[in-house]
Amino acid sequence: MKHRSLLALTVPVGAVGCLAGHAAGYALVGAARQDALIHGYLAFAPQFLALCVGLVAIAFVLRLTGRLQGRLAAWPFAFLPPLAFLAQETVERVVAGLPAGAVFEAPVYAGLAAQVPVGILAFLVARLLLRAADAAARTLAPAPILLLRPGSMPAALPATRLAWAPLSFDHLGRAPPRR
Repeated sequence: MKHRSLLALTVPVGAVGCLAGHAAGYALVGAARQDALIHGYLAFAPQFLALCVGLVAIAFVLRLTGRLQGRLAAWPFAFLPPLAFLAQETVERVVAGLPAGAVFEAPVYAGLAAQVPVGILAFLVARLLLRAADAAARTLAPAPILLLRPGSMPAALPATRLAWAPLSFDHLGRAPPRR
């Protein structure tokens, strides 16, 4: 359950990484005219980014208050962005009326390759955010207050006097002590 709760941070950061890798792949190779028609929805990228930033801010506050526990796993950043990118490209091409095999084009390969460094960067950003939230939580945590009242300490007990008991035959051994 602890790892599932961190998906509140992993998913938005990974989604932004996927979108950045998508843009980087097409920026490296260039987009064909059909790609420009397919990517018309990217006009809503600012709204999508604002939603992701809002979700990350909520996750940050939850971590700050102690409600978001656990360690960050690297596997969602390694596997989800490439899988999401391939699913996105397949859906884009099928919706545009292109065959599903149109996924095997240079811009898609470049976008898929761009998912690796962007995923690593997204993981590092998420880890930095968690560390910042943990540091802020430690800083903002209330300091324990120690109050000592005069009557709160127990009274000193009188020390008892120890009596020397000589051993039987005046040497150490297994015999009982002399009376």
